[in-house]
Parts: sequence; C-alpha cells; structure tokens
Amino acid sequence: MKRILFFIGFVFVLSVQFTSAQSPSLKTAVDKRQILIGEQLQYSVEASFPANAYNIGWFNVPDSFSHFEVVNRGKIDSIESNGILTCRQTLTLTSFDSGINTIPALAINFDPLADDSTIHLFTDSIPINVSFSPLDSTQTFHDIKSIIEVKDEVPWLIWAGAAALIILLVVLVVYLVKYFKRRKKPASVFNSKLSPFDEAMQSLDALQKEQLLYKGDVKQFHTRLIDIFKRYLSRKMQKNILNLTSSEVLLSLNDTLLSKADTFLIAGSLRMTDAVKFAKYFPPTSESESALINTKKVIEQIDNLIFTDQNLK
Repeated sequence: MKRILFFIGFVFVLSVQFTSAQSPSLKTAVDKRQILIGEQLQYSVEASFPANAYNIGWFNVPDSFSHFEVVNRGKIDSIESNGILTCRQTLTLTSFDSGINTIPALAINFDPLADDSTIHLFTDSIPINVSFSPLDSTQTFHDIKSIIEVKDEVPWLIWAGAAALIILLVVLVVYLVKYFKRRKKPASVFNSKLSPFDEAMQSLDALQKEQLLYKGDVKQFHTRLIDIFKRYLSRKMQKNILNLTSSEVLLSLNDTLLSKADTFLIAGSLRMTDAVKFAKYFPPTSESESALINTKKVIEQIDNLIFTDQNLK
C-alpha cells in the first residue's frame, strides 16, 4: 500500500513539474534601482514558453510613459533550447522627474496554437528612485564674491589682424579699380567702319533677303526695321535714340528739314511697329513691305538734308 501511494505521489509531482515547464513565464530585471536625473538604466524582460505552442504578443510602450523616457529600444532576441523558446528585450530608460517613479507592469500575451484561451502575463512593476546629485558635505561653502571688473584690453593679435584686413581691403579695391579700367568698353552705337547711310542700306537689304514676312515672323521683321532706322538716325545726329519711343523719335526729326510727307511715312512705319509689338496686330504682307520701302526712302531723304543744329552732321 505504501508503494502504491508513493508511486501516485511521484506521478503527481512529475505531472505538476511537466505542466509548470510547459506554461509561459516572465522575468523582469533592471541594472539599477536608483538613478540621478537624466541618468540611464537598463530594463530587461525575458519570456520563456514551449516552442511551436504559442504565438506571443509583445508589449509596446510609447517614447514617454510613467515619468520615463525611452532612450533606446533593443531588438527582441530569441533563442531555443530543449524545446523552450526564450525571447528577450532590453530597453534603455531615463527620467527627468525626481521622486520614486515606478516602471509599470507591461502585458505580454501568449496565444496557444491549440484552441485554449489566451494567457495574459504581466511584468513586475519596479520602483526607481530618481534624485538630484547629492551635495558633498565634505566641501566647504564660500560666500558670494563681489563683481570683478573686466579690463578693457584688446590683445595685440586683434589689432594686427584688423590692420592686415584693412590693408587687404585697400589692395583689393585698387585691384578692382584697375581691372575695370582695363576692361574693354562695349562698342558704341556710333562705332562702325561704314557710314550711317551705307550701314543702313546694307541692313535693310539683308532684312529683305531674310524673307521674315513669308516665314510668319512679322514681329521680328518690324522690330528689326525700326531698329535699323533708329541706329541710322542716332549715328547721323550723333545722339543715341535707340531707347526712345516712337513719339520721341518723331520729335527728334524736328532737328532735320525732313518734309511733312516723309515724316508722315516714317510715322506710319513707327506706329505699325508699335501695333505689331504691343497690340499683336498682324498687318498684310503688302503693308509690311511698303513700310520697308518707306523707311528706306526716308533714310535717303534725311541723308541729303542739312540739319538745323550746327553740331549735327
């Protein structure tokens, strides 16, 4: 009878141990329970359970929780030994709130692959004492000292650097002045190997040969036409009128003895160019060709006139 009872007890103990070995378990640890404000500690959690028996749902904490800040999240490492799978994670935590702050219990869920109910286990809640740096009682205290006046002295190196900088700036200014003086001046509107009349005639012939009207480029044709006339008149009168408006160009013609009929002709060319450029007017080809002929005629008339201004050619 005693042997039977011993055997039953032995089987019971083995079954309890086997059942305990098959159940999930948690371990929680920290490397220190007292830290200074801003100091870091290592918080480790280890879960063990039979391999291929559970799906584990690991806890997830925000970057800041319960007066603690997560500095670093270690990877969840796992290792299997004798059919037991062990998962481990270490969090690096810190705190900036003094006092006894508790790392709360965190839930880890074990979902059996069989039809059993889910097992919910919680880590240990661990209190951590967060404090300021303690005063060193062995050190003596000193009274508040009076304000010390700072001498207004500039080291000689600063003076030397300032002088060198001024000299460098002077040299740079002199160099830039000489450089820009040596630069070739842009060609003047009055510089040309041809006379104003010959240059204008050559430019008008070249414009006519380009056949811009038949290519549909009416705006460029009229713009070039009036630019040729303005350049001719600028050189003839020795006065740059390239940037003048059409009305101002017509006023400039008062310095000549150009007839009213010829003035009317060039005025028509100027106004047509303004309409093409600014009002998007598209004149017939015949009118554009007449504008070139009229401009050429006016240039010929001006070249044969005597200017009223004695300083004009």
